[in-house]
Amino acid sequence: MLKTKVFQEVLAIKMGRTIFGKLLYPVHAFYFDGVLIDTGCWHCRFEFVSFLKELNIDKVILTHAHEDHFGNVWAAEKWQIPVYVEEKGLPFLQEPQRLKMELYRKITWGEPAKAKALPLPQLVKTRHFTLEVIKTPGHSPDHVCFYEPENGYLFSGDLYLGERQNLLMATENFWEIRNSLKKVLALKPQIIFCGLNGYVPGASEKLRAKLNYWDDLAGRVLDLAARGLSLREIDRVIFKKKHFISIVSGGSFSSLNLIRSIIRDRQE
Repeated sequence: MLKTKVFQEVLAIKMGRTIFGKLLYPVHAFYFDGVLIDTGCWHCRFEFVSFLKELNIDKVILTHAHEDHFGNVWAAEKWQIPVYVEEKGLPFLQEPQRLKMELYRKITWGEPAKAKALPLPQLVKTRHFTLEVIKTPGHSPDHVCFYEPENGYLFSGDLYLGERQNLLMATENFWEIRNSLKKVLALKPQIIFCGLNGYVPGASEKLRAKLNYWDDLAGRVLDLAARGLSLREIDRVIFKKKHFISIVSGGSFSSLNLIRSIIRDRQE
């Protein structure tokens, strides 16, 4: 599935694999002033490449090297469009097996073909604007956001994902994500262009609300841990219902991972 929608100067490209007509998990790429931000997933390659021919792309920039964001970099490479990613992400484009994708990820997004890229500069020039590259690790070590200060646009990749995010992958770091959220909030963005949710107005308010929710959540988790409850006991107390993707992923993407990271990765 591929659908597009225009928000001001930005074209949002929503993609995802459907099974029996149901969209498994959406991901967005964005086209802004000659620049393509992320490329979606391998399972949407035929629709995406057909659509790509209609755009006049100067360069591709990636928020991070996960399969749902660089799945179609191969197409840009085929048409000799330069691709840029944070330096830590380069090995994953060159050898996608380094992602060590679980079965649910292969089913949902597909394993990308090998591709090449260049290291991201600190600033990315578009035809009429400049995007600031903001390093925002936590979701992955190479994760970045792109900030356009004239319009207050924040292309956030997988940093935001919603005000009440309760799931993490085992490789994510709750506290690093929290610090990255604080960093982009300090920029006072107006609009988030989110990898999951697409166009999100009221960016600063939404980011602040997520930080407040996470701070409250962390306090509850640490209090229960101090009382001697195990990770699974804390998970059952706080999150009584399990998300569908937690079940499908066999716990690889779960609230238990979030609780584990709150306790494990806490820095005094």
